[in-house]
Amino acid sequence: MTITESSAVSRSPIQSQDQFACFATSQHHISARHLIHKIHMPVNQSESCNQQIADCFNHIKAQGYANPILIAAIPFDTRKNGTLNFYSEFNQTSPAHFEHNTASAGKTANSLIRKKSLVERQAFEHSVQTALSAMADKQMQKIVLSQATEFEFARQYSPEDLLNILIRQNPDAYKFMIPVEEDQYIFGASPELLLSRQQQQVRSNPLAGSRPRSAIPEYNSQTQTELYQSAKDRHEHQLVIDNIRHKLSSYCSTYQASEIPEILTTSTMFHLSSVFQGQLKADAPDALNLALHLHPTPAVCGTPTDIARDFILNHEGYNRHYYSGLNGWMDASGNGEWVVTIRNGLLNHNIIRLYAGAGIVAGSDAAAEWFETEAKMQTMLNVFQQQ
Repeated sequence: MTITESSAVSRSPIQSQDQFACFATSQHHISARHLIHKIHMPVNQSESCNQQIADCFNHIKAQGYANPILIAAIPFDTRKNGTLNFYSEFNQTSPAHFEHNTASAGKTANSLIRKKSLVERQAFEHSVQTALSAMADKQMQKIVLSQATEFEFARQYSPEDLLNILIRQNPDAYKFMIPVEEDQYIFGASPELLLSRQQQQVRSNPLAGSRPRSAIPEYNSQTQTELYQSAKDRHEHQLVIDNIRHKLSSYCSTYQASEIPEILTTSTMFHLSSVFQGQLKADAPDALNLALHLHPTPAVCGTPTDIARDFILNHEGYNRHYYSGLNGWMDASGNGEWVVTIRNGLLNHNIIRLYAGAGIVAGSDAAAEWFETEAKMQTMLNVFQQQ
């Protein structure tokens, strides 16, 4: 574990891009610049991690800052280092106000120099077939397999500019731009709320079961009907809902969950969506620990969790890193919002890595699952206006 402290201790914002972080919803945009601490450590070391978080919040408050915030990115494999950024203060604004004060973007074309697939279609489909064989042997009920593609552009992208495009193109999603290691950022427009906690109120909005969205309304209507009536997708979705209910209900004095899923529409996809909400008991954990208790859900990993996670790490063919982990924010009182890190990318100056995954259950078709990942990746490709 390492802790680094910013050399600047004044209250004035640091005008440096590697300090910028933002988490934006359709209701509010939270942004911060004055970075006080950055911690890299595995969050599965819960006792040590919780102590470090408490120490950082106490240290910042002792410097005279009344409202510090943690904005963090946690990897899929929580045994690996996550990035926890502690800011002395933050701005919370309405969406319209934030966009008005964010730099414009997308006015100048940025040519693509190189495109490289980290997972080729043939390898992905082979992994799907291997997973289906494991399901036939009753080893797993579901597995989520993913792919990634790397793009190199002629010039560097500004984190603020990319975020502004994400906000304009995906107004209803959870948008994020968070610094991680070596001047890199994770960014994205996730449709999936893993967990929010506001005082004693807790909420989760899991998604599982998807279809690509078309520009043709008649086709979309048919697609939504097929998704809703699909036994395969409803089964995949139910696995996720049962998991969330099982893990969260013990922390709640009262709770309720959707009896049947609804269809959530994003800019590029349709998803089966359910909601869990409850009243937390007095001794319930903070927002981050509740979110970690849910991670990884069957929506991004599979079930049984341990077997699915090991299958992914051994067969997927590349390192997911932050993809399908979680990201979000938490204040010193334990309130916060954490989303699943999907529909996302990794920004490294002029190199962008994009990710997408698909849930595999008995009856899945390898080619169809590959095309689903391609459709999901389109959310991020739209940001770069290269397609």
